[in-house]
Amino acid sequence: MNLLKLNYVPLNKDLGLLLVRIVLGATMIYAHGWNKLINYETKFHSFPDVIGIGNEASYILVTYFETIGALAVILGFYARFHALGLTITMFVGFVIAHNMNIVGGNSGEKALIYGIGFLLIFLNGAGKYSIDRKSGIRS
Repeated sequence: MNLLKLNYVPLNKDLGLLLVRIVLGATMIYAHGWNKLINYETKFHSFPDVIGIGNEASYILVTYFETIGALAVILGFYARFHALGLTITMFVGFVIAHNMNIVGGNSGEKALIYGIGFLLIFLNGAGKYSIDRKSGIRS
């Protein structure tokens, strides 16, 4: 029965937060942000304006959070702010762009999972292995 309790594996919340930050941030940059960043000339004026701030402003905010914001989350630099921005971005995408579909043609499953992951980083902070912690920023 002790085998199932996993008492032999030490708990390390900070290492877990670091791994989650790296995986979520890197996949966000690779799968979403980088493509928007390098193809701005084709998407800048036609990006969906789902929250009413204009196509260009929406594109800039989303591209910022999906690239620079995701990199900041990886590094743990103002991680809670950037994780909150990414959470909002992913939940807006899930609700508006994907119509809250989890399966099927226009599935928002990944947006929902990313949103929950970044929400957890927002709620927990960056952890011990972060620039925030080293510089004294409350995280």
